[in-house]
Amino acid sequence: MASDHNFEELEVPAKTAEELHISVATLRKYSLIVEKVTGNKDYYERTKQKSRLYSAKDIEDLKAFRALTKNSDLTLQEAARQIFAVSDKKTEEVKKAAKMQKSVATNTATVDADQVVKLLTMLQNTIASQNKAIEDLQKQVARVEAQNKKLIDRSHQLAEPESDDSKEKQEANNKDQEAAKEITEEQKSEQEAHEEILRKARENEEKRRKQQVEENIHRTLAQMQIHPKKKHHWWDRFFK
Repeated sequence: MASDHNFEELEVPAKTAEELHISVATLRKYSLIVEKVTGNKDYYERTKQKSRLYSAKDIEDLKAFRALTKNSDLTLQEAARQIFAVSDKKTEEVKKAAKMQKSVATNTATVDADQVVKLLTMLQNTIASQNKAIEDLQKQVARVEAQNKKLIDRSHQLAEPESDDSKEKQEANNKDQEAAKEITEEQKSEQEAHEEILRKARENEEKRRKQQVEENIHRTLAQMQIHPKKKHHWWDRFFK
């Protein structure tokens, strides 16, 4: 604690007692209690004649100590523990923080210039690689969107009904459109979406062909039917 006062203006006991509005004897009593509570006989700086010297912080702590003893039922030792134990702990924490900052600053200052250049080069290369990856990804997304649009347009063309389509053909076309939308919404891969649409188109085309074949068969059978001639009795010729 005494080494902390090397660069501070220190006060003699008489001046310190005057600032605290107490006697020198009472100041000595307080100082002994503080040294006992902190466990540090050299808590205060001393002259060559072993007389104590007090810094501005020491005086502030003693003022707080005296005020606490006046305004509470605590004993002098209890009040000293509350004031000086906390104060000493804060001082140690400040010392540790300052030491750590000094260590970090020293380590930073001793970093080799070549290492800094290498780190900056690695960082630039990493940024360039990330930008290239982002650019490639954007191109891939644009390509997939364009292909999906083509597939959707093609499915719409396949699903357009003809003027003489029947209700079944219209329903098949609607199913085809719904299938294409479901494929797009579920974000299938390009190949899966393409194969799915082609499969649906082939199924619909096969249905149309079968239906046309059935219609042709029914039409041909109808044409092939021979209507029987109306029979006449032999006596009908006399009544003509």
